[in-house]
Parts: sequence; structure tokens; C-alpha cells
Amino acid sequence: MPGVAKTDRVIEDSYFYTLVRPATPKKKRACLKCGTTFLSAHYGNRVCGSCAAQNTRAAMRAESAF
Repeated sequence: MPGVAKTDRVIEDSYFYTLVRPATPKKKRACLKCGTTFLSAHYGNRVCGSCAAQNTRAAMRAESAF
């Protein structure tokens, strides 16, 4: 990137690390659509990967119909 000095040093800044949230561990949850148990990345992730792919394909079909 232009204008950015490149250094080999890593600057330890304790304030920076207070701003960064640690990654939350994945949790087993039941899919709301098919009921299978899968590893969920966060609370809002309640649909398994295969059901999410089906939803995406259905949305694409509906979009192309109009």
C-alpha cells in the first residue's frame, strides 16, 4: 500500500487487544428447518449449511422469475 511504512517489528499495544473480542467457540444447535444438529458460529446462525444453500437457490429462482 502506498504511504504505509513497512517494518518487521510487531508493536505490542495493550489497548488494541482490549478492543479485539476473542472468537467465541462454535456451539451445537438444531437447524430450524430440518432439525439436524450442526456447529453454529453465533446465535443468529440457526439454519444448517444445506438448508441455507436451498434457501439461496430458491431466492435466485424467485428473482429470475420477475
